Amino acid sequence: MYRFIFLYSIIIFFSSNLNGQILNLQNSKIEKDSSLIKGNVTASFSMYNRSAAADEPVEFLGYNIKSSIALFLKNSRLAFINDFSYLRINEDPFLNTGFQHLRFSMFEDRRVHPEAFVQFQYDNFRGLFPRWIAGVGLRHDLVKTENFSFFFSPGIMWEYEAWLIPGTEDQVKVNFLKSTNYIGFRWDVNEYLDINTINYYQTTYDSEAKLWRNRYSIELNINSKITKRLGINNSFTLSYEDEPIVPITQTIYNFTAGINYRF
Repeated sequence: MYRFIFLYSIIIFFSSNLNGQILNLQNSKIEKDSSLIKGNVTASFSMYNRSAAADEPVEFLGYNIKSSIALFLKNSRLAFINDFSYLRINEDPFLNTGFQHLRFSMFEDRRVHPEAFVQFQYDNFRGLFPRWIAGVGLRHDLVKTENFSFFFSPGIMWEYEAWLIPGTEDQVKVNFLKSTNYIGFRWDVNEYLDINTINYYQTTYDSEAKLWRNRYSIELNINSKITKRLGINNSFTLSYEDEPIVPITQTIYNFTAGINYRF
């Protein structure tokens, strides 16, 4: 009984890390300076064993790695963003999820400028492999100062998904043209603390199922700097999908804390 509770707690904790359906661009955004290439890496790692029975040990290993790298070209930016999470219980890989996101922003010196992006994603715990996304948007920087920015962006995207139906080996494949929109802000409170949040809304009409499919997400990040290159990142995310393709949990949330290294 105790072993089951322990394993269930581990599953719930790490499944909350699997809400990466929507990307927080602002948290991953790297500010331009005199460097041609800039980036940062955030990593967290856990390993321990705990068991109620001496003859039934439970060993746990998990990690999460995030990275953002940006190449600056005059008034444009090419960003490559990655996020990987992995969990192993005893000798068996249990969770394996991540995404790779490539985004090109043009004319960033203007308050209104276009963006184009592609993304690959997988999530074996929820049965998603793969998800491909490609789209364009028009970002509006309503307020943009040295320490504060407030922005929104309407856009469209094409999305392809392949889902396993829970409890079976059957796969459902879908593709949609979606409206994708975000709004948020970033505030550099002082030299050592910055706060950013972003809210997404994505929607499409599924003519085959004869219903609207809506996806919402909000993410809040609080970043504190320890040294010039080393810092701490705290993040909370809540997301909701009203009509998932297969019967999975509609609302998922996540709180993470990790070490961030900038270069």
